[in-house]
Amino acid sequence: MVWYCAMFMKLLLTVLVIAGAIIALRVRKRPVSRAAIADVDEHRTATGKNTLPKLAAYGAVGIMLAGFALFVYFQWQDTWQVVTVRVIDAGSGKESTYQAHKGDVGGRSFTTTDGRTVNLAEVERMELGGH
Repeated sequence: MVWYCAMFMKLLLTVLVIAGAIIALRVRKRPVSRAAIADVDEHRTATGKNTLPKLAAYGAVGIMLAGFALFVYFQWQDTWQVVTVRVIDAGSGKESTYQAHKGDVGGRSFTTTDGRTVNLAEVERMELGGH
């Protein structure tokens, strides 16, 4: 679930950046006459300010912040997921099972849910499983 959400957010951000770049390039390519500039200035002074670009910018920033918050929440939730860690001795085949939070497992060591730190020897391997 988290992987799909992260990929969706990356694709959405990419599409928004591309769309923004295309819009910016189209706006800059238009030839602007002095009469058009005078009309725009007159319209702005009559109506106050043109609020559409501001609303679009605030909306885009809001969507990005919401996406970032959602991504951080799913990462945090995934970090606290309890997983089963199996430590297997390659020489003897002896197997030990522990419970640990997914965020506490890394490299060749991990910390169990009850606070013990386990360091693996060179002849041991670790397998992670769901709870």
